[in-house]
Amino acid sequence: MADWHGVNFKSKGHIEFNQGSTLPYVLELHRIEGLSKLKSNVEITLLLYDGVKCCCFGSAWKSLSLPPPFVINQELVFHSEITTSTILLLEIVQIDGAYKKSTVGWTCFKMLDKNLTNKKMDIYHGSLRAIFFLKEPSVANAQLLRNEGVGITLTLTQRSAVRGLTSHIPSNYFHNPAQLSKINRTIAPVTLFLEEVEVSFGAHIKKFEDYLLFLLMTDAKQQNTNIRQFDKVIIKERRLKASIHNGLNFTDQFQVVYLENIHNTELQSLKSKGVISLAGVDPRNHVIFSLEYVLEVPTSFTNLTLVSSMRQSQVHIISLRWGVWSLNKHLPPSGTILKVPITGGPGLNAENKLVFTSDFGPMNANKDAVVMFKLIKQEADMIYQSAKLELTFQDTGIQIDPEERAPLKSVLTETVESFSIPVITPATAPRQQKVAIETDGRQMEPLLGDNMAHFDIKPSVQQDIGVQNIEKAAYAQIHNAGFPDIVDCDGRPSIELDLSKHYIYSSALENNDPRTCNTVVFQFLAVSFNKTAVRNMFFTVQFYCYTTETTPILTAYPVKQSLPAILYKFQNSDQTPGCSVSFEVDPGKRANEPALFLHHIQNGTCIIDMWNADSLFHEGSVTVKLKRLARQGEHGIQSTQVFNILNAGDNIGKLHLRIANIGSVSNVYDIKDLTTSAIIDCTDKNNSTELIVRPKPLSTVDHNLTSILSSQTVQKATRNRKMERMEAVRRKEDASYIISRDEGKALRSGQLTMVKNYRNKIINDVIRGGLVANITVTHTLYSVYGTVTYFEVHFCNPNVTATQEFFISWDCTDIRLVYNSMECKALKSLFNVTTPLDPDVFESSTQPVKFTLRPKEDIYIPFVYSSNATKEEFGYTMKITNTVNSPVQLIKLHFKQQRQIINERFMFYEAENSFAKHTLQPPNTRRPEDLSVKCSNENVLCGVDEKGQIYFKAPVPKSTEMVSLLLLLYVDKHCYRPYQIWEVDLYSLKRVDMSAVVGSQSRFPVILRGTDSVRCVTCFSSHPTVIQVEPDREFMLLPSTIQEVKLLYEPTDTGSKNYMVNVVDTKNRVVVERWMVHTNANLPVVSKTYEIPTINTVSPTHKNISFTNPYSTSKTFRLKCNKPELVKFREEELVVASKESVNIGLILSPLALSHSNYILVFVNDVQQKCEECFALRIG
Repeated sequence: MADWHGVNFKSKGHIEFNQGSTLPYVLELHRIEGLSKLKSNVEITLLLYDGVKCCCFGSAWKSLSLPPPFVINQELVFHSEITTSTILLLEIVQIDGAYKKSTVGWTCFKMLDKNLTNKKMDIYHGSLRAIFFLKEPSVANAQLLRNEGVGITLTLTQRSAVRGLTSHIPSNYFHNPAQLSKINRTIAPVTLFLEEVEVSFGAHIKKFEDYLLFLLMTDAKQQNTNIRQFDKVIIKERRLKASIHNGLNFTDQFQVVYLENIHNTELQSLKSKGVISLAGVDPRNHVIFSLEYVLEVPTSFTNLTLVSSMRQSQVHIISLRWGVWSLNKHLPPSGTILKVPITGGPGLNAENKLVFTSDFGPMNANKDAVVMFKLIKQEADMIYQSAKLELTFQDTGIQIDPEERAPLKSVLTETVESFSIPVITPATAPRQQKVAIETDGRQMEPLLGDNMAHFDIKPSVQQDIGVQNIEKAAYAQIHNAGFPDIVDCDGRPSIELDLSKHYIYSSALENNDPRTCNTVVFQFLAVSFNKTAVRNMFFTVQFYCYTTETTPILTAYPVKQSLPAILYKFQNSDQTPGCSVSFEVDPGKRANEPALFLHHIQNGTCIIDMWNADSLFHEGSVTVKLKRLARQGEHGIQSTQVFNILNAGDNIGKLHLRIANIGSVSNVYDIKDLTTSAIIDCTDKNNSTELIVRPKPLSTVDHNLTSILSSQTVQKATRNRKMERMEAVRRKEDASYIISRDEGKALRSGQLTMVKNYRNKIINDVIRGGLVANITVTHTLYSVYGTVTYFEVHFCNPNVTATQEFFISWDCTDIRLVYNSMECKALKSLFNVTTPLDPDVFESSTQPVKFTLRPKEDIYIPFVYSSNATKEEFGYTMKITNTVNSPVQLIKLHFKQQRQIINERFMFYEAENSFAKHTLQPPNTRRPEDLSVKCSNENVLCGVDEKGQIYFKAPVPKSTEMVSLLLLLYVDKHCYRPYQIWEVDLYSLKRVDMSAVVGSQSRFPVILRGTDSVRCVTCFSSHPTVIQVEPDREFMLLPSTIQEVKLLYEPTDTGSKNYMVNVVDTKNRVVVERWMVHTNANLPVVSKTYEIPTINTVSPTHKNISFTNPYSTSKTFRLKCNKPELVKFREEELVVASKESVNIGLILSPLALSHSNYILVFVNDVQQKCEECFALRIG
């Protein structure tokens, strides 16, 4: 019974935990009681178990051999992402000899149990195999038999002070704290770039691939005899993956480059144009290479009535070779060409996959297969931890030697080579899902030896490659320009960060910061352009979950050519430089705001788009990584950075930006209002509406009665006036006449009668309304678009004597009852709900849902709400009734919609009334095969294609309109929470088709229609050198009129391209009309070609070309060239008489003669029509 180590604990699933969200724990094992009669030694084994996925994870720890009286006094430190389903397993094994062992008993307890201080845990008969046969893994299970009198005393506490100890060790692994002080030292991480990647097999790749395809085709025919003879296995992609391995598992995602087949004289190799970037690499780790082929294997269908569009092949990914590059402290210098051998075969490998054999048939084994690359490394500064580590040991209560408690800075002078990771070879590499065993109090890896050196030292914050430190001259210019200072709440300047230094992100500093409100400021300072400069511009900022903010129009004023141009507000009277955009992140305005914001600044980006304020063209975009926005307990921080402005992958300039984060104290009451629970408790009478009965005048609480009594009072006043006039007339006739009446008594009598009748009329409605209010519970939930909201209704049978049947129904199609118990377990674990699970209670999931409860029995009814609404607030009602359809409980749900966080943003320009079809590169995920896509618009077709890329097909509206779409990317099969949300903006334009010959000019008129008002408009072209517009100046566009606009197309090279033309209202700065000009250019007929050899010269060279006027009259010709930067003309315009021959003088630059070039010289008429074309072939 003791050989439970042979059980495959990973057979039912693989648990992946986030290293950044783990909690530190200290487990103290004190003593074993009740084994006084046992004379042999015992040992203790610990395991972590997940109750939802029914599998163990992490490492198994085994103690030393314990002699009687079994006093342990052992402390263990570990950190893990503990959930409600996490269980700690403990087994006691008796040692009867060197090889004979027997189980004494076992126990288990949940990690979230708070009453685990010096607690005696009961020991149960049997072994840990029982955990796999229990439906609910709990010690309260009736099937377990307790071992009377036997128990173990332990203490489990969660201590944030030991986080410093566990920051460099893997999660879910038990460690001795005394050993951690000796190894808790950090080596500076490096960033590696692998360029010029090439895979060489040492043999002909064609023969290797032919043999591989032959074997695969043979297997396919054996599995499916209906495959046709002409079907073949096709290689669609060849790719090489690389990732970092710390000896236990992969610390980062795979970086993928695609390979191409390069033919040589004797050998063939696969070469890639991409670069593998490995950031934050610990020199004690390893780089794992994996060569994969993506194959298309044919299949067959016996049913010939299937549609022809159905794919008759399947895509498979196979692993061909893999290898390990073991790093060390002294990496080779940058620029070194390295070779890493790769192998195959059925041996163990890091990914635990089947790899194609190294011996492929008649060609022997390709033992010389290697991965070659050029190493470029970027080293970071040595990381020093602060002296707070000494306090960390004292707070944990762990007994450490005083010399070991010294600050790390003093021990960094010692050698760190003794802590280097053991070398991994392809034959001894670890399995990723192998359970590690610890013997004699030490970690033992079955495949790595006895050294404990698998540290995950991945820096939390790394310097971005695209971000550049500002130059000293530019910084001095910005400092002297007089930009407003960014100050904190106390009026003090924010702390300026030094981006060249590396720092460690501390989640404890962020969680303990009392200033929970963050104000993020983006201050635009200056710009510089590589080619064409933009004078007036404005920026749009997409940050976090906020709507896109637009800056005022800014004007760039250049001071010096080598320095950036300072930005000023357009037509600003006070001449204050720069412009700021701020976003206030307040936890009182959004549920779970602190955790979401910290996660976003660690992993998210901010998108800044630059627009031309005159032509309203999109000039470029800037992606800002937000990692340096973490304040780490400071009042306010800021940093000045330089970002590349990219347009379609081209760097057009640089943007100087100052980013700041100012902290402040938020409203505590708002935070409490947003921390709503997922449990709707219908048994809590404090939450229900009480029926308060107090004596009050009915007219003060009923508005209808008050209005009736007021009308009666008005009628009474009118009657009194008439009676007074009658009395005055009678007295004039007879002085002794008196009218007797009791006005007060009559008034009160009439009002009481009216009140009595009104009360008898409404008494039934008042009682019914009070009863409904008494059984009504109101609850508020916060939802996010595309995200599932999980909540439970806690209901108790109000009958104390009889069993009753109840029915629950709701009036919303987006609310769904969780009928499956396994899905309910997963949702409870995901949303951290610790309520008990009631499986098989509901007969069906269709409304009304029936369930039966015993007297005073309660139940938690699970529901899921899929947020697909666009309005901010909305409400629904749920009703629980009995068998006679009388309401027992009413639940009013109020959902408040919160704006989603945008991770990426894309813009596309399409022709109106067409369909936009685009493919986007998917993000890096742990399981790309589980990626799924949804769209916010039901009319949009989207999904993931065979290559793993995201595609969408959307209708385009009419011209000048813009449609915004949201693409929701999920990596879980139930689509509970989106992994990323992408925003896609589609801009609609009118399409115009034009064609011309290179060197000539084509004209095409378009119609511009007037709007409802008079506008002063100007036409702008996205490429003025290719597409010109007439009129090229401002003109007036009258309402309900037609204006002709001419487009002049003068191509410089061949091919089909798209250009844009905007018609802009110059006063209001809005787009009146947009045209997308689709062009097609062809080469003209070349009359004569001149061969010119290449020469090395430093001065221009003059050449002459003979040209004859073929016309019978004198004519004027204009000269042009497709490469004006290489060729100049002595005269750009020639007047040639009839049949006369002249020489065209060319001036060739030294650059044109030093390299091979093909230059065209055009002879055009005054209308820019090509009359003749000459070619210059240089070299």
